[in-house]
Amino acid sequence: MDPNLTAPADPFAVQLRGVWLRLGREVILRGVDLDLPAGSGVTLLGENGAGKTTLLRLMAGALRPTRGEGRLFGYALNDARAVRDQIHLMPVDAALYPDLSCQENLEFALQMYGYGPQRRQEAGAALRRVGLERAAQRRVRYLSAGMRKRLALARASLLACPLTLLDEPFANLDAAGRQLTLELLGG
Repeated sequence: MDPNLTAPADPFAVQLRGVWLRLGREVILRGVDLDLPAGSGVTLLGENGAGKTTLLRLMAGALRPTRGEGRLFGYALNDARAVRDQIHLMPVDAALYPDLSCQENLEFALQMYGYGPQRRQEAGAALRRVGLERAAQRRVRYLSAGMRKRLALARASLLACPLTLLDEPFANLDAAGRQLTLELLGG
C-alpha cells in the first residue's frame, strides 16, 4: 500500500495515486493523482472522450483501476461495497426507471439505500424542490430530458450521500433548471 494514502479515519472522500485504466487496448486514464477532501467540490473539464465520465465511474466504485491505488473514505477502491451507500453517481442519462412514476423512482432509490418508510415520505418534498410536484405520478418514460434531469437531481438531494458525483449536471436543463442545480449544490 502507498504510504501517502491515508487510513480509513482520514477526512478524504477520494484519494487516487498513479491510477491508470485500460479498456481493451485503449488507455483511458493515465497516472491520475487526486485528493478530494470530504465536503469539497471539484469540476472536471475536458474535451469529449477525455475520460471524465470514466473517472467518475471509477470514483463511484463501478470500475477498478488497471494500475495504481485509490481509496474511497479510506477504503480501497476494490472494496467499494464498504462505502456503496455513501456514494451516489448521477450519470448524464439520469439512470431512472422509465416504467416507474417520478414518486416511485424516488421511493425506490430510498429503499435501495436502506431508508425506511418514514423517510420515503420525503419524496414529495423533493419533487416540489425541483418543480416536479405536478408530475409525481407520471411515468418517467413520458418526461422530457430536462424533467428527467430534474428528477435525478431530486434523487441526489434526497439521498444526501457524503459523496455525490454528477456527470454533466447541466445537460438538458433550461436556465431555471441550471439555477436550481446551482442552488442544490450550494453555489
